[in-house]
Amino acid sequence: MTKNLHYASKIDFQFDQLVYNIGSYHYNWHQQVELLWLLQGKIEVNVDGQRYILNENDLIVINSNCGHATFVLQPNSIALRTHMMPDFFTNQGFDLRTGQFTLNSTILKFNPAYPVIRHLLAQLYLGICANTNQLETNSFFYQLTSELVQHFFTDMVKKSRVITQRSHFLDTTIQYIDEHYQNNITLEKLADYCNYSSTYLSKLFKLELGINFYEYLVRCRLQHAVADLTHTTLKVVDVAYRNGFKEVKSFNLMFKKHFGQTPSAYRQLVSPELLSQDQDFKKQLSPQLQKLILQKLAIFTQNQKELLFTNPCDNCRFKEYEQKYRRLVTNLQEVINQ
Repeated sequence: MTKNLHYASKIDFQFDQLVYNIGSYHYNWHQQVELLWLLQGKIEVNVDGQRYILNENDLIVINSNCGHATFVLQPNSIALRTHMMPDFFTNQGFDLRTGQFTLNSTILKFNPAYPVIRHLLAQLYLGICANTNQLETNSFFYQLTSELVQHFFTDMVKKSRVITQRSHFLDTTIQYIDEHYQNNITLEKLADYCNYSSTYLSKLFKLELGINFYEYLVRCRLQHAVADLTHTTLKVVDVAYRNGFKEVKSFNLMFKKHFGQTPSAYRQLVSPELLSQDQDFKKQLSPQLQKLILQKLAIFTQNQKELLFTNPCDNCRFKEYEQKYRRLVTNLQEVINQ
């Protein structure tokens, strides 16, 4: 039986893939660039307070250190998640400290690169499951990242969040926050505990995590607050106090800033059916679902030429470009076949 495994490459770059069921909000952030492909169902993806509805086969990139969460809108919604280390892009000459990826098929519905990206993602995952040789795996990954950079990488005038490997200097600090987020933690108190100056500690947060101390603390508190809203019957005010917010007003403001809705509105979305499905979040798929997903992915690895020339104007209202597009595709195919 094929297992639903994490996978990481073994050479000078790292990535991993995971196919899993979507559940309730599980708020998180990380340095990896995340490419999410919804294989079936319908979900909400929340990125830094912006909410997007993904339908089957939608794609979205979540940039490094962006707070994000997903929420199931249809039962058995399953996604393929690919994490890519930012150092790989930096080593290839693309500085993620001053740029970001803009792939989001809920905003730009059609792009000729979409079928190519789905094809390569499917090749990667099925190849890993079949223990494909490392050279072929690396080839698919280079092609995938090339497509992302060529079509969706944008240089920013204003610097985006700095992305670096976290050093051991912050380990004690992060551990303290993770264990005491419910308490009244200030930058000055934390600096004194870690034997740093507050100025130095503030710079260290920004340099190594891409966010400041207060943003990290708020995210940590919200991470636990979301879980309480989902899995307990505590009143919103009690959830706020329990997770370190001094008053419910500030909790509401921070929740709305990060999730685009109030805690009460989010809780109304949590149903018994969702809670049942949430038990399977990121767990191995059932053999039946696993087989269906592998079969679906196999389709995306076949008929590559047809996939590459999928008409982006299908189901699009801009039909006046249809004839020009078909002539262009025909000419390209003739050139390729020569």
